[in-house]
Parts: sequence; C-alpha cells; structure tokens
Amino acid sequence: MITLLSLCSGRFGAPAVLLWISMLTGAACQDLTVGGTRGPAEILWRTSVEGKFARTISIPETDGQRVYITGNGVAAFDVQTGGKLWQSPGFTHSLPSYLVVRSGRVFAAEGVAFALDAATGRELWRFTPDADASLGRSAADDGAFYFGTLSRRAYAVSVTDGSLLWSTQLGPEWQYNSPVKGVAVNGDAVYATIDRHYSQNGFYSAGVIVALDRSTGRELWRYQNGDGTDSRGIVGAPTVSGHLLLASDHKGNAFFAVNRFTGRQVWRTHTDPAFLGPVQAPIVVGDVAYASAIDTYVYAMDLQTGRVLWKTSPAMGGSTRHAVCGNAVFNNLQSLGITDRHTGRSLGLMFTEDERVTSGFAVHDERIFFVTHKAMYALKCP
Repeated sequence: MITLLSLCSGRFGAPAVLLWISMLTGAACQDLTVGGTRGPAEILWRTSVEGKFARTISIPETDGQRVYITGNGVAAFDVQTGGKLWQSPGFTHSLPSYLVVRSGRVFAAEGVAFALDAATGRELWRFTPDADASLGRSAADDGAFYFGTLSRRAYAVSVTDGSLLWSTQLGPEWQYNSPVKGVAVNGDAVYATIDRHYSQNGFYSAGVIVALDRSTGRELWRYQNGDGTDSRGIVGAPTVSGHLLLASDHKGNAFFAVNRFTGRQVWRTHTDPAFLGPVQAPIVVGDVAYASAIDTYVYAMDLQTGRVLWKTSPAMGGSTRHAVCGNAVFNNLQSLGITDRHTGRSLGLMFTEDERVTSGFAVHDERIFFVTHKAMYALKCP
C-alpha cells in the first residue's frame, strides 16, 4: 500500500517540519510517495540490523556478491537475498566512515588499518598509523591501500601484507592538526584532501588537495581553497573524471572542479549560503555531475563548466548523501529522496514515517543499498 502525503494541506498528520521547509524553499504543493511495499523504487529485500549497525552513518560498499557495512565491526550480506554472511570483531578505536572492497579483500582504516577476506571476514593483516584514520575516505588499487590520518599524513600500505610502502606529511609546517578527509587514486597519482585548520577549533580553515606520486608519495602539486581568513574546506575524497577532480566545500557552500594535472581551478558552483554546504563530492555520469546539499536541493551540473542544468528540492530538508542509480538520483534526507536524473522531476519520497535512513549508498547493477535505523535495504532503481 502507498500512502500519499500532501505538504500543503497537512493531510495524514504531515510533520510541521515538512510544512516549514515547503514554505522556506518555495517548493510547490505536491503529493509525495511515502514508503510502502511499492513506491518510486521497488524494495527487493530487507534485513533487520541491531546495535551500531542500526545507527551507522557510514557508506556501504559492494563487490557485486556481497554488501558490507560498519557498525559493531564489519558485516557482510548476500547481495541477492540480504542474508547475513559474516561479522568481524569490533573496532579498536573508532568506527570507520568508509570501506574499500577490491580483489577479494575489504579494507578499512581507524586506529589501525586492516584487511579482511571478503568471503569469510577473516583478518589478513593490520597496520598501525601515527593517528586515527576513521574520518577520511580511503582508496585501493592492485598494489596498495591508501588512507590519511588526523595528523595530516597520507599512507600507502601493501594490499598483500599491510607493510608500509610510503607515508607523506602533507602539512609539515602547519600549526594545527588538520584531518585528511579523503584519498582517491587514478593513473600514476594519488589525490588527498585535507581540511586545513587555521585556528584551534577549525573555524578558520581552508580546503587543500595534494597530488602525490602513486609509487613514492612525492608531492606533484597542491591546490588550496581559501586563505584561512574565513571558513572553507573539502569533504571526502574527490571524484576523478577525465582531466578533472570534482570536490565539495561544505563550509564554503560550493561544488568545484580542479584540473587534476595542474591543480588549477576550472569552475566553482555555489549552493545557498543560508544553509551549510554539500558533504559529498559530485558523482559523474556521462557529461553531467550530480550532487546534493544541505540547502535542500539536488543538482545536475555540466561537467565541463559547472553550469546548473537543473536543481530540485524534494521538500524534505537538507541532504547528506547522494547516489546515482539507473535513471534516478537518490539522496539521504533521513527519508529517501528520489529524483529523475534526466529531467530533475521529483519522483517522491520513501521512508518518511517509521524508519530513518542513516547511511550513505552503495550501487551495483541497477540496485541501491543503504541502512535505516532498523534494517538494511536493497532497492531496484527506477
């Protein structure tokens, strides 16, 4: 059964926050599809989760056979049925925000970096860095696992045994510790993002991207977003697309693109300054970059220029995570917003009543995976 909720009439006891956001954003009165057994996207399976798994704000990962999430350790679920396959022991320091799955192994970094066998969950190795690494997005290729720490240091360790390949201090003369927020690898380069703090509390800050030689960790170039006189930054790892790196400035309310060979900024597209900015880099499909922000909008932008092709407010508050699957853009509003990626038309909302979406998304083969505070879900993308 599908329940319809009118934001303007307040039928069916619409929460006051929905009405307030509708007035604030100027969103048109509309009937929105609310979660049921059918809706904008078909639910393929649901598996109940408990403990920290039910509160995870991390990003699921999938290799096409299993879906992996963090909580009370790492857990793996069958991608077809949702059946739980294994769970690793808990973490030594803090919950990793991200997992990386590659070549039959699951990698993560927190107080230690470690690798698990993807089929069984058995620990293969662990490595202890100089500081916690749980906040930043990590990356891997066939030879190395790359991650960064709160002490502004980037690491590459062997995927085979966890031995150190190289480490690079990204801000040796900086006064304050500044967390590495993400790492991406492409071709011969590793791209690390850092939230550079110019004050003890991090209010005065700038976002930095450093390009490193993949084999040695030697710095190739760096880009800085801001001069430390205001609040700027970068969140997560950049998206690599052709000659561009795409990133998001949460503090400075913008998406931007940098030439990945020179470090020169190519374009910058602002979000509404009345809200906090985006917390995830844009996702590229073809010539379009898709993203969402706390300003309640989902965006489609021209990849080469940053020109906004369309933007749509699902009328349900700020978005913290987004993904593209099939013909739709999905975003986490605590409910699940679904937007037609070709036209920007809102397809509706799911999970607005009894369950809250807490995690980011994993996508594979026209299916999208995420976690609520009660269960893990697989949906078929429209």
